[in-house]
Amino acid sequence: MRKKIVILTYSLGGAGAERIVANLLNHLNRDKYDIHLVLMNTDIEYEIFEDQEIHFIEKSYRYENEFRKFIKLPALAYRFAKYCNENEIELVLAVMSRPNLIASMAKLFGIKAKVLISERCYTPYTYNKQSFAGKIKVAMLKWLYPKADGILPNSKGTVEALRSFYQVKSNFTVVKNPTDINKIKNLAAIGLTRHLDFRRFTFINVATFRDEKNQDLIIDSIAGMREMDFQLILIGKGETLDRIKQKVHSLQLDEKVVFINFTDNPYQYMAKADCFVLSSFSEGFPNVLIESMVCGLPIISVDCKTGPRELLAPSTDLNTLIAASDFEIAEYGILCADNCKTSLAAAMTWALEHKEQLNAYKEKGIVKSNDFEIKNVCDEFSVIFDTYLKK
Repeated sequence: MRKKIVILTYSLGGAGAERIVANLLNHLNRDKYDIHLVLMNTDIEYEIFEDQEIHFIEKSYRYENEFRKFIKLPALAYRFAKYCNENEIELVLAVMSRPNLIASMAKLFGIKAKVLISERCYTPYTYNKQSFAGKIKVAMLKWLYPKADGILPNSKGTVEALRSFYQVKSNFTVVKNPTDINKIKNLAAIGLTRHLDFRRFTFINVATFRDEKNQDLIIDSIAGMREMDFQLILIGKGETLDRIKQKVHSLQLDEKVVFINFTDNPYQYMAKADCFVLSSFSEGFPNVLIESMVCGLPIISVDCKTGPRELLAPSTDLNTLIAASDFEIAEYGILCADNCKTSLAAAMTWALEHKEQLNAYKEKGIVKSNDFEIKNVCDEFSVIFDTYLKK
């Protein structure tokens, strides 16, 4: 008999964590698991099976205020526990911070299923201790996360943060991001749906436009490089998009920057670009860097918490610091100082002037991306699920 499991997340809107959930839904063994999807928002932008069972414990507005999100947590946890118990769910996997709190709190409402939570962000950035809402979140994290049966972060840095910043003592198992390599390769081979001239050196960034993705840093960096021959493609949607467009215009960079709306196939552009640039203030483990590797796309990334150093310089100390005027030519890509336009501009200028050395990363990245192949990672999840189901 198939084991009944639930994947709980906020939505399947166009972002990295949501893509991970879609990959799990599409590739976990359905002969073995009866998979229920529980959401809190109606955005669904990734393809999943047409017969996938979906339940909403709420249908919220994505940008509702923090206080409203907070006061609804007990009601959502109660609804979630009730749904799981009524449907005889045996195991829960929650993905993302708020779903993690809800799944953990469901323990207080008598949920019978084993609860696993997957932290996919650098928590000290997400939970700002200086604000009132941040202090409440920190208190709730410290109280609720240990109630989960296990925590499955996607990076060693996240484990370190939960242990050192929040003193969370739990069963931690780091699990890689599952990446559908064959699908990415097939999508990358599709002809462009929008004509672009790639004869100029092309930097590219694919990310939701929100504050933590810090597209401002890339714009500030290229402002001092305007005399060089390149273009920058920015793909995505989000609340800061209009502001970034206005900034590009005010800095007279319109001829350098191309904006493309969110698409479920950014790979067609990534495969033709020369270098991916990641500028985030923080990440969990940036799936887009793995996807860049699959596309044979060299990478420049800020050395933010967490993920970029683990992927691009795996043999180095996680706490290595890069000087503001410098950058690091690492094993699988280029790392620059966190949130530093001087360092990022220097790294991007080096890429423009050393194309042959930059291209040496292409084959290395393709090989490295195989570590994240979706079948292998789903098998890892399956082993973990089975271990907890037997307890």
